[in-house]
Amino acid sequence: MTPLPRIARALLASAAAALCLGQALAQPLSPDSKTYYVGGLAPLEEGSVPEGWPGGARDRERAGPGGEGEGSPSAAAEAPAVLDLSLWDDGFAFARLQLPTRRAVLYGSGWLKDGTELRLVFRPAAGVEDPWWAAELARRAAAGELADEPRAEPVAVLTAVRDYDWAGEGRTVEGVLRFATGEPLRLTVARLASAARWSFSQGRVYSTAVMPRFPGQDALNEWLQERALPAMQAFAVEGLVLDDAGELGWGWWREERIELTGAAGPYLSLLSTTDDYTGGAHPNSFHASYLVALAAAEVEALDLADLFAAPGWVDELSDLVLADLAEQGALWVTTGQVEALSQADLGVFTLDAQGVTFHFSPYLMGPYAQGTFRVTLPYESLEHLADPDGPLAAFARGDGPRAAAQR
Repeated sequence: MTPLPRIARALLASAAAALCLGQALAQPLSPDSKTYYVGGLAPLEEGSVPEGWPGGARDRERAGPGGEGEGSPSAAAEAPAVLDLSLWDDGFAFARLQLPTRRAVLYGSGWLKDGTELRLVFRPAAGVEDPWWAAELARRAAAGELADEPRAEPVAVLTAVRDYDWAGEGRTVEGVLRFATGEPLRLTVARLASAARWSFSQGRVYSTAVMPRFPGQDALNEWLQERALPAMQAFAVEGLVLDDAGELGWGWWREERIELTGAAGPYLSLLSTTDDYTGGAHPNSFHASYLVALAAAEVEALDLADLFAAPGWVDELSDLVLADLAEQGALWVTTGQVEALSQADLGVFTLDAQGVTFHFSPYLMGPYAQGTFRVTLPYESLEHLADPDGPLAAFARGDGPRAAAQR
């Protein structure tokens, strides 16, 4: 079955083309804030949890039935956690929680009350979902704007406190994560980065770039800005020139979103998604990715070859990815137009708690209507190819992030 985000994107893009309102209909609305946190999970004694507060009986009932398995906390030792939290002004909240040592990714939705009281219900994340669209679709569903879609059973509930005072807010999140079965765990995470927006808007010309800003990481912040801001500004200038000449058309907009997808040891994995409309039949989407290693004040950019050491890794990856694309119904693959993938073809990739995900922009593996294709290969299928001292091994082990978080 075609994943819902792909269907949603195609339908919204078609509506945009028909109504010439690309920006409003072809993009999800940005959350009012998006923050990335790193920290850990630690055991919590059952008797220390008051009734009605994080991890109490109400949360245990809300989490629903379940057994030991993916995402269930069987280990007693503290384990790393990576959380990105999106918030809207109406109080709606959406989160992506990574549990690296369990190789699990959960999506949660819920509400933030009074800027501090956070409650989220988590479900397993489908490997091919775009987190940006997953957040927007969850928000619209909560507002009653979408028909009910079948969803996985809840597997965990988080009840937590987000800091909020005169000096600032959103620097830490602390609470209890209770799974459907098993003891409650104390979640303590600190802010690693927050989404920052640069934008230009005049009439029908709109260009923006959204990227994480890492407090105290000046070299990394400058490195990201150098990759996003010149293109944002150039697009706006081009639109203004056309507007001055009376040749702009119905719209001229562009939005690039750079998101942190994973963190392990000194490594950060980021995905760039650019949506734009320049007056054609429909908007377009493009993807790029960055894998960086942080050392002191230096940023080292890595590529796919830095993940692997075994001979023949490109051919093995090609076979695995093409088999998954065929199962998803990627037309260029199923009709034989694409029979092998090169290292360049596999060049847009991200790492998270579950595995390595390869991203293929529209048109690369099928027609525009099929949208973006994503293939996630679990670490179990790749570890024999990995460089034991490289980023793939660090993510596969579930190493805790070493980038400094703000407390």
